[in-house]
Amino acid sequence: MGGPFFRVACPHPAADHTNYSGFNLMATKREKQKRLATLRPHPVRDQIVDVMRSYGKPISPTQISRITGGTLGSVAYHVRTLSSAGVIELADEGRVRGAVEHLYLLVPERDDAPLVDQVGNLLSICGALTVPASDGGYPVPVSLDEAARRDLRAIIDRVGPEVRQIAHQSTERAGS
Repeated sequence: MGGPFFRVACPHPAADHTNYSGFNLMATKREKQKRLATLRPHPVRDQIVDVMRSYGKPISPTQISRITGGTLGSVAYHVRTLSSAGVIELADEGRVRGAVEHLYLLVPERDDAPLVDQVGNLLSICGALTVPASDGGYPVPVSLDEAARRDLRAIIDRVGPEVRQIAHQSTERAGS
């Protein structure tokens, strides 16, 4: 008689180094690199990473869910996914109203493994993920060579500061 309900009663969920989602919390560097390589883009994860970048200090899934408006369950799931891929790490634990609060911190990005495909996001924003087929059939996915990627990264670098400034000013106006 060993169903999932008996695991909940375990005094410390990481006692066997596995959390409720089945992620190995003590994954090796190689396992984390493999998970990072297969981590699919997701808007909630992008939002979590953006919040963590902006905040710059350890933050809990509860705080992230309040900021993003997402449910705690969804945010916690994506935080575990990011943690298992080595994108974020557990920075601290504390007691809040008798429960353990986990605080996570973004692991500094490495040049060889960027988390977010900014070029892909730009293509998506501009509605340029597909192009018409040369034979008039169904659209085909865009295939970018290095020159195109370099040109699109230059556009991102050029407009990024202005976008951040507009977002900051809008947030200030909304708060006043």
